[in-house]
Amino acid sequence: MTGDALMPAWLVSLFHSYGSDFFRSAVLVVVLLLVYGSIVRTIAANPRVPVDTRRRWMINIRNAMIIIGLAGFVTIWARELQTIALSMVAFTAALVVATKELLMCLGGGLVRSMSGSYELGDIIEIGSIRGRVMDITMLSTTVIEIGPRHDAHQITGRALSFPNSLLLSQPVARENFTGDYVMHIITIPLPYSVRPARAERLLQEIADEACAPYLDGARRHMAMLESKLLMDTPSVAPRISLQPASEKEYRLIARIALPPRDRQRVEQAILHRFMFECFPETEPHTAAPAAD
Repeated sequence: MTGDALMPAWLVSLFHSYGSDFFRSAVLVVVLLLVYGSIVRTIAANPRVPVDTRRRWMINIRNAMIIIGLAGFVTIWARELQTIALSMVAFTAALVVATKELLMCLGGGLVRSMSGSYELGDIIEIGSIRGRVMDITMLSTTVIEIGPRHDAHQITGRALSFPNSLLLSQPVARENFTGDYVMHIITIPLPYSVRPARAERLLQEIADEACAPYLDGARRHMAMLESKLLMDTPSVAPRISLQPASEKEYRLIARIALPPRDRQRVEQAILHRFMFECFPETEPHTAAPAAD
């Protein structure tokens, strides 16, 4: 019975494929050990050299032998290492392509965690998605939609989820960044038949009256933010801007400061009063009594 018959098939195949490489590796190890041992014995047998110096020489010789051995192994197994490296590169490339979206979602989640761009309860807008954050994971974020348009502030009842990979490519607007008080914008389109000066003055009066209960608290809050975060804070007094829109209409833009929870109520109160006073409703005619 031959020696090959006594060995497992996989071991025989391995020996036939890499037998010369194993032999050269074994010879390299034996030679290095013999050289190292010979040098160490020579150094140790020299009493004229201080012990610390001999110990340092031995350490340097050992490290040199290890480096030579690694270089020898790389030279002997170069072809096999190149094959393994190419396989690993191909595998890594395929893995990156297959998990690209997953890796981007994880990267977006990491960016959000490190930057603190938003937290639970914040009102954010990213792309066409706008709402209050109700859940955050490393892969996605879920918000309760606020809308349906950008200038609406009512909860629609829909939950929207988006992958955190969007955080790597699109800006995130955080509407309640200033905390207890936010700057709110109201835009009113008007025809030029309504005199701009009169409409601007009327809207200023209504906004001043509606926001009066919030001014002191808003000023203290913005002053606190300015000293704590070293940021420039806007004036909290209602500001009215006039902006031409087209040949037929212009826009009045009101900027007011108030708590986030009161935005919808105060906005509607201002709009209702402004529309009523700017466009007074025609009193209905009294119906004549029916003839007997």
